[in-house]
Amino acid sequence: MSQKKKILEWIKDPENRWPVGITTGYLTFVLGTLFLVFFSFTVPVNLEKEDYYESTLTYQDQIDRMSRTMAMEDPVRMELNSHRDHLLVYFPMEHVQNGISGRVHLFRPSDHRLDREFAVEADTSGFQTISLAGMRNGKWIVKLHWDSGGQEYYLQQNVQF
Repeated sequence: MSQKKKILEWIKDPENRWPVGITTGYLTFVLGTLFLVFFSFTVPVNLEKEDYYESTLTYQDQIDRMSRTMAMEDPVRMELNSHRDHLLVYFPMEHVQNGISGRVHLFRPSDHRLDREFAVEADTSGFQTISLAGMRNGKWIVKLHWDSGGQEYYLQQNVQF
């Protein structure tokens, strides 16, 4: 009897199947673990910012900006126009008179490559219109960071278009 036949008979014996089961279970575990490790390294990671961890160290400044914004008597307003193709931003006249500078960041949570950024360029009546042409429909977060009269402000609002 050849060696191969002896091994096959030994495997077919019901009392000797446990080594095959243990080996199969162990190999399944190892291959599954290797697959999960490989898969986890190929999934893209979209952090909100490239310097996400460093920016958390200065978050108190952000809290101060948001507190100043919440305390405003005449708040900044953001809304979509009736055709939902322009974002309208309304700044209070007090800020317009003191001079405004800053940026409007349109943040797409599902894909950071679609993010857009615009300079704050309000007209003399405090209005700014931002075209949304060419932008994908869905959820966007508008992050408005501006400076007026030596004070920094921040407003964040979700929009769906």
